[in-house]
Amino acid sequence: MSSSGKWDLSREDIRSAANDEKELLLEHDSDQDENMLFNRPSTSAGETQGDGKMSNVRLQIQEVTEVMRENVQKVMERGERLEDLQEASDRLNVTGNEFRATAKKAQQKAWLQNFKTRIILVAITVTVVVCIIVLDIMVLYLVLR
Repeated sequence: MSSSGKWDLSREDIRSAANDEKELLLEHDSDQDENMLFNRPSTSAGETQGDGKMSNVRLQIQEVTEVMRENVQKVMERGERLEDLQEASDRLNVTGNEFRATAKKAQQKAWLQNFKTRIILVAITVTVVVCIIVLDIMVLYLVLR
């Protein structure tokens, strides 16, 4: 990567810069750290030629950094919304289970009430029928006597 007129970077420098940038994005550090990262002294002999290119690269890196910060913030907000949605879903699940249990109890109570009403109606009907039969038998007995 080295040639005359261009600045030299080793793989270690690139890795170090990448790690610094990752930490910066994750920790939301201040602009002082960015300035230290982006404004290091140049190691090239042709600093005047590469200065314009370095400025452009720095601007692009700053733009990418801002976009990444916004993306990280959006991801964090999305995570919070997902957590809220999960909590609401859990509450709805618990409420649904409670409703199901209450509905089952109400259904059983209504069935029992319906059963009692039918028993009472059958008992009244049987009583009326027995009374009619007994009265008919008594009338027949008295008439035949």
